[in-house]
Amino acid sequence: MSAIRLIVSDLDGTLLSPDHSLSKSVIDAVEEFTSRGGLFTFATGRPFLTAAAFETQLQLQLPYILCNGSVLACTGQIVESQDFMLDDLAGLLEEADEQLVDVLMFGEGGVSVFRASEPVAAYEAKEKVACSLVDRTADASWRVGRVQKVILMGNMNVIRPLWERHQPGLKLQYSTFQSEVNYWEIIPPGQSKGAALRRLAERLDIRPDEIMAIGNQMNDLDMLLAAGIGVAVANSPDELKAQADYVCEAGYGDGVVEAIRRFCLKTGPVQSAVEI
Repeated sequence: MSAIRLIVSDLDGTLLSPDHSLSKSVIDAVEEFTSRGGLFTFATGRPFLTAAAFETQLQLQLPYILCNGSVLACTGQIVESQDFMLDDLAGLLEEADEQLVDVLMFGEGGVSVFRASEPVAAYEAKEKVACSLVDRTADASWRVGRVQKVILMGNMNVIRPLWERHQPGLKLQYSTFQSEVNYWEIIPPGQSKGAALRRLAERLDIRPDEIMAIGNQMNDLDMLLAAGIGVAVANSPDELKAQADYVCEAGYGDGVVEAIRRFCLKTGPVQSAVEI
């Protein structure tokens, strides 16, 4: 087995504790790995607005993946971004709102919603962000806005049939996946955490067998498959565990620490880090 030079971890449900914070044990394990010459970053569905603080806490020295692969950021700024116009999705989003499915639209400047609700308030509390309200019936300008991703938040028994009914009529073949029990995410075509990881690895001249990827949801699957070692923490669904190379005994950040110690800290120093 090749030495792991790069670790990429999902944030919520994986690197972060259940209260969405970084534990000291996680920070210490990452610091120990990077002090030996290893590289560490994260890949998340979060936008720049709610993820940038973790760059500072982890003292990252290389790009991190946002919006499930459609955005790369580094040193406090966005360096690569794919987006799309909402007009193509307007019918879907309007019907979703009518069926009381929350619609979250992620632009570079923030998150917009059609209505206030308890799930939206819970999202705001978790992400520590305030969503702006858009009156879709009074102002149609939202249709020409450009976004990095959309989340339909609610009952999957409502959302999946809704998507399947609208998807054939859409101009673009968007990348879609379920990232939480109540999140259906829509991002630009061809984008994913795995695709972004492959671009990053090529940029860093790191082979797939030198990468360990860690996650907890099905939107992490192609990232795990793109790495030499794909790890699922204990709180992952069975579908992800079945395709992981290693399933942690511990969940959340404790699982990440377990994987780092098992695969990356038993040997000597990692090969010197590359130029970023």
